[in-house]
Amino acid sequence: LKIITVEDPVEYQLQGICQIQVNPKRGLNFAEGLRSIVRQDPDVIMVGEIRDKETAEIAIRAALTGHLVFSTLHTNSAAGAIPRLTDMGVDPFLVSSSVNGILAQRLVRKICKQCRQEHEPTSEEKVLAKWQHIDDVKSYRGAGCEKCGGTGYRGRVGVFEFIVVTDEIRQIILEKPSASRIAKSAKVTTFREDGWEKVKKGISTIEEVLRVSEED
Repeated sequence: LKIITVEDPVEYQLQGICQIQVNPKRGLNFAEGLRSIVRQDPDVIMVGEIRDKETAEIAIRAALTGHLVFSTLHTNSAAGAIPRLTDMGVDPFLVSSSVNGILAQRLVRKICKQCRQEHEPTSEEKVLAKWQHIDDVKSYRGAGCEKCGGTGYRGRVGVFEFIVVTDEIRQIILEKPSASRIAKSAKVTTFREDGWEKVKKGISTIEEVLRVSEED
């Protein structure tokens, strides 16, 4: 399996993977790096970030010619990736034909395992529990200890939104829809919903989830 990446910068050296670092001073940006990669006929391509129409179109055409392409975009949600690409000027037909899945993530702090304690649920947790028809909701907090520096938190965990681009979604993309319409059609589990699952499991707190998510 031939895997080639173009990154800015290369943060981790990975064995068995050819990694290219962009160098704008020498004219090597993401678009030029991607052009060079495609000529080498890799199986998998990873583009550190799609920042402009040129890079987006090269990545999409690579995907349409049999390469598995991964990249990142700055958007507020998984569904927002589609309008972001079309707003760059990429033809909706190309987006519809090439994108298979979209994953968005945000990070929340994890409750420290050393000092985690069960607490009375907050009013927000009770509201969310009622919304999900849960009668017995448990709430956890970190009391603060040496391991976590007295914060009650230690480490981070992701909350995610994921969209599988089905035939139905492909048809909708052709109409240049809003992010909200895509999310509704894809029945996306939102950041808040995924975060709530982590609250119920005692992994994080409702305050952390509310901090990184918008109201559904």
